[in-house]
Amino acid sequence: MAENTTDIQMDSGAYEVILQRLQTQKNKLLENVEKLNSERKEVFGATAFELLANLRINTENNCIAKDIVALGDACIFGYNVQFGLKQGVEISDVFSIYHFDGKDFSAKNLNLLQDENFITEFKNLYKYFRHASFSRFHVKGNLLYMIFQQTENVQDIKAFKWLIENDTLQFIDARSANEIKYPPQHDFEWTKATRDMQRSGKNPHLSILDRVFVETINGDLTIKIEDNTESGKGIYQEEVEQTDQTLDDSEVYFSDLGNIILLRIKPYMEADRYFIYNDKLKTVIRIDTLADAGLLLPEEQGILLSNGYYLQNGEHKIFDRKIDNVKLTTRVDAPNGEDFLYIFYEEYSSSYVLLSYNVIEQKIQTPILCNGYTIFDNGTLVYFIAEKDPTRHHLIQVWQTPFSKEMQLNETLSQHHLYKIGNKAIVQAMAEVRELLVLLNQHDNYEGLYDDILKKARKFMTLFLDTGPYTLQFCRSFKRHQTYRRQRY
Repeated sequence: MAENTTDIQMDSGAYEVILQRLQTQKNKLLENVEKLNSERKEVFGATAFELLANLRINTENNCIAKDIVALGDACIFGYNVQFGLKQGVEISDVFSIYHFDGKDFSAKNLNLLQDENFITEFKNLYKYFRHASFSRFHVKGNLLYMIFQQTENVQDIKAFKWLIENDTLQFIDARSANEIKYPPQHDFEWTKATRDMQRSGKNPHLSILDRVFVETINGDLTIKIEDNTESGKGIYQEEVEQTDQTLDDSEVYFSDLGNIILLRIKPYMEADRYFIYNDKLKTVIRIDTLADAGLLLPEEQGILLSNGYYLQNGEHKIFDRKIDNVKLTTRVDAPNGEDFLYIFYEEYSSSYVLLSYNVIEQKIQTPILCNGYTIFDNGTLVYFIAEKDPTRHHLIQVWQTPFSKEMQLNETLSQHHLYKIGNKAIVQAMAEVRELLVLLNQHDNYEGLYDDILKKARKFMTLFLDTGPYTLQFCRSFKRHQTYRRQRY
């Protein structure tokens, strides 16, 4: 017995030594990554999110602001005016144009919109539709759409299409409403669970890829991690309305995204419920906003939702939801290769939700909720929240962002070795290192932890001085020791 106790103590001591060495190498890796990132920013430049100013756009009439769009160093501001007894609607009653120098908005003339065909179509819209109102701008490539609501139905729209040429506009037509379409809201396909996936027994369930098991019988929805029909318990449970339903009564859909499995479960006579199961951590969270959108993040890092994100390693952030039923309109990729802006829109409240994701930090900025926004060529983001009552003075927030048209490179460092490698390749490598660092912070309850650490370490073990080989060496030692401990106990 004493000999066994001594062996266990030695075994535990060796484990702690290896763990300490691994953490030391993790710190060295982190230090090298930070040095590389600092050097990268010096060579390629870096633009962070930063509030620059709170400005105001002043309009001639009291109005409700609706949207704004940038054209070079100018912008078109769209709004709706309560006309009262006024006969006829002019372009100036809906649009104003301003020059923006980064510090102020100064009014310009409306020559940019003085097209005879557009003016005719515009006046006819307000002549024949008494509920006509401006809704928003939509930019697709080099096309600008001015979207109007014709009736009280928000989906009854008319779109005026313009060609953008060197910061000028050429009117095309007023019959392009059918071109205003949302992109796919999900980057994956749902697979329906079939009867051959059922496992019979005292507590039957559906086997999803033989990795997770679900059912909605006996009064609750249960998600299990063991193919055990003798027990009705699982890692997640919540009540269902129809307590006497059978396994055939529910509808279950799933999607395999690597470490995570998405579940869409519809109990009998209920609405769909959405879940994310992490196969590494054996955890489940319910996220019903997955119904609106599920977008694969760059580098297969995880999935973006309309109100947060969930990563392959289990890290996630879900923000309080303030706007329902939003739809993705577009994604803006920064030229630095690391920042991505996802823009969602909700047509009934005319609201935008802007989510910015960084592949190195693997986090999103706090969501921006607004009623109108635009991004200038230099990456300056301006947006506003419309006042409830008509006003002539509209508060505009101005932000510096990395979403410029082109990167401003430091040409004096064109012979630097990082310059030759390229920013996007370095960003991709740093994102991989970030994933390794997250793994090194995981606990033993993360299934296959040491195998995953080894796989990640092999991919870039020679990239960051001598840290990679050391990391690989200690990962191997760590894995051998962990296997030894499992065999002993």
